[in-house]
Amino acid sequence: MELIIILLTTFISSLLSSMSGGGTNIINFPVFLSLGIPVPFALAISSVNSVFWVLPASRNYLRGRQIDWKFLILFSLIGLIGVYFSIKLILGFDQRIFEIIMGSLIVFLVSFTYFKGELGLIEHRIYSKTRQIFAYPFALLLGFYENAFNVGNAISFSLVSFYTKGFDFIDALGHYYAISFAWVLLGSALLIKAGFYDLRIMPVAIVGSVAGAYIGSKYARYKGNKFVKIAFCAIGGVLGLKLLLGI
Repeated sequence: MELIIILLTTFISSLLSSMSGGGTNIINFPVFLSLGIPVPFALAISSVNSVFWVLPASRNYLRGRQIDWKFLILFSLIGLIGVYFSIKLILGFDQRIFEIIMGSLIVFLVSFTYFKGELGLIEHRIYSKTRQIFAYPFALLLGFYENAFNVGNAISFSLVSFYTKGFDFIDALGHYYAISFAWVLLGSALLIKAGFYDLRIMPVAIVGSVAGAYIGSKYARYKGNKFVKIAFCAIGGVLGLKLLLGI
């Protein structure tokens, strides 16, 4: 029964996350902890899941689109520094403080996106190097947060990429999931090296995550930017309020 719950939970969390960028841990964590899975093991399961589902989701979004390989690789490499320090420091951090900060930020970003009308609906690539360079400092922050909590990172990245790269929602989510592959891979390796893994649970969780993410990203790409924006605002809004209120 426990494995069936994990399978369904990871399927639903990755399905919703892949369509909106909301993050899987907002659903996975409460369920994992209720099953008696310790926090470090829950983080390891989530990171390993992401290793397997982010690239298929990215491929679904970016198929037939222009990929900014230079930006993708450089942003990913800078973020690895944040990933390293997040795994080293995570167990000593007060998670509630981060929840309040990120909840407030996500509510602001989602509200801003909703009231901004056409933001994220139309691709208009920006080639100004001066403007693009402002994206890279965020790589450190997002890399740190990815493995520490994995909640709403793609929402933050989407807003950054709208204004520094001219991406639309499909571009933003596609690039983000490709970028995050190296981050979750390093995070998984560090957590497993520290002894946080469960060979009974992880394969089941991976199957659920990959299936959910593939279906979610495929459907969102088919429906287009307007659908993704609705999912982005609806799921992101609930996510932000949940983090902010601690419920």
